[in-house]
Amino acid sequence: MDVQKCNLIFESYSYNTAEVRIIWRDWEAVSIPDPNSKKLPDFELVNFTHKKSTLVYTAGLWDQLEVVFVFRRLYGYYVLQAYMPTYLSVFISWIAFWIDTKALPARITLGVSSLMALTFQFGNIMKNLPRVSYVKALDIWMFGCVGFIFLSLVELAVVGFADKLESKRKRVQKVKEQLMMRSESEQQWLARMSISAHRFSTPLYMPYNEPDYEISGTPLLNKNLEEITRTRPSIERPALKIPMQKRMTLPKIEEKQNHINGEQIDEVSGKLFPVLFMAFNIFYWFYYIGMSSMIKSDEGIL
Repeated sequence: MDVQKCNLIFESYSYNTAEVRIIWRDWEAVSIPDPNSKKLPDFELVNFTHKKSTLVYTAGLWDQLEVVFVFRRLYGYYVLQAYMPTYLSVFISWIAFWIDTKALPARITLGVSSLMALTFQFGNIMKNLPRVSYVKALDIWMFGCVGFIFLSLVELAVVGFADKLESKRKRVQKVKEQLMMRSESEQQWLARMSISAHRFSTPLYMPYNEPDYEISGTPLLNKNLEEITRTRPSIERPALKIPMQKRMTLPKIEEKQNHINGEQIDEVSGKLFPVLFMAFNIFYWFYYIGMSSMIKSDEGIL
């Protein structure tokens, strides 16, 4: 989409204006017999201008004629050879968002392959372009695509780290559940023991009957035997209190905690990356198409 200018200068090497005068003819100073017969593969001749000037040297005055040819770059080649392959490379890097988070080798291979393919494509295109110091539109496009693929690799690392934390959390949760089950079994056993102890702690009354035999005509005991009873001392053991409320609220507290896993990150990335890439495309194409229109208007190109 850029415009290139080429200058063609006519000037005498040995003769100054005292010996040779060079001027443009009044009718059709610069003419191209058949513009369609001579076409460049990458450019299109859109305009040309001519002018005459007189230069001052130490040996005198010299006439100089100059023609400025204005070429517009044909971008069809770059759309097919540069932009379309980079689109495919970026889209391929997004396939990793829909691959299982456990398949990390496949996802890494996909992202790295896309990055290498884009880098190779960028180097191949740069060989066919002139070496200039300013930043070209194609440079910004390539760096933007490389940035999106690199961010997809960063997202892959974040997903792997999140899955690692999730697996660690599951192991800790499993250990907690095992300890909880063991605690429940111990508490149930203590509860049964408490019930059994409470059952055997009721007092047992064993009446002591008065003997019906006498020694020397006198009873053996003169006390009222009805007041004498043998009782087994009552042993009351307090029932064990099982902290059921505290034990049952622990899983509920853990369920309220939000844990971000790799699948959630992939789901967000699968929507966020296309939106950001679309915004980048809108900004890129509107900016450079508008700039191209401004250059055409300044140069008088139809």
